Amino acid sequence: MSGVDGRTLPWRDRDVVTVCGTTLAGLALIVTAWFGAGGTVSTARQAAWLNLGVAGFAVCAGGLCLWLLKARRTLGERRISLVALAPVDDDEDMLPVTRTHRGGPRDTTLALPLVRAEGMDLAHHPGCPLVAGKDVTPVGVGEGDPCGVCAA
Repeated sequence: MSGVDGRTLPWRDRDVVTVCGTTLAGLALIVTAWFGAGGTVSTARQAAWLNLGVAGFAVCAGGLCLWLLKARRTLGERRISLVALAPVDDDEDMLPVTRTHRGGPRDTTLALPLVRAEGMDLAHHPGCPLVAGKDVTPVGVGEGDPCGVCAA
């Protein structure tokens, strides 16, 4: 068994086998339709082979879309497990960060102040690239809309 945690990879082995299988099946249908339509002169028969080719394309596209959606879901879950932000009372200017590790959830709460540079309306985390290198001032949790880049 390898030392890599399955949750850190966007795809598992069975996902790769599934996408390869659906792609090969779809390509086989397309190639069959190509040769079948090429050997007929009747438009009605060619339309039937065209339907088979479209079905092959749908199988390929469906398999690839499901594969990419699986990766997107896995990466989103991984991002959430790394840093989960939860709002606290409106009186405080900090957000707690709960981190987890392999042994299970462990609460090591870090305080992240929200900041804003001169002329900005959005609240940012101090490490946000939009406020990097700028003079910033602390912002309360309820003051201003959250930044879409750093997800404050």
